[in-house]
Amino acid sequence: MAWIDLPGREDNPELERLTRRYRRDGRPTPPVVAVMKQSPRSLRAVLAMNYTLSFGASTLGHRREELIAASISALNDCFY
Repeated sequence: MAWIDLPGREDNPELERLTRRYRRDGRPTPPVVAVMKQSPRSLRAVLAMNYTLSFGASTLGHRREELIAASISALNDCFY
């Protein structure tokens, strides 16, 4: 749990839009992402970079990339 006072998504229309994907999936915004709510511009840049690098940057396809990411997280005892 973050110790920083985080703005709620309703405090800013851009934050609501940037975190919509998590709510649509029925998940809370991950703390590592939520701490960037202080700077929506930074949050937008990090999310765009993360999505670009994590998924679609290879010829494996989205499904295989997700399987690899989940497997590595499980091996590292990572709750992700």
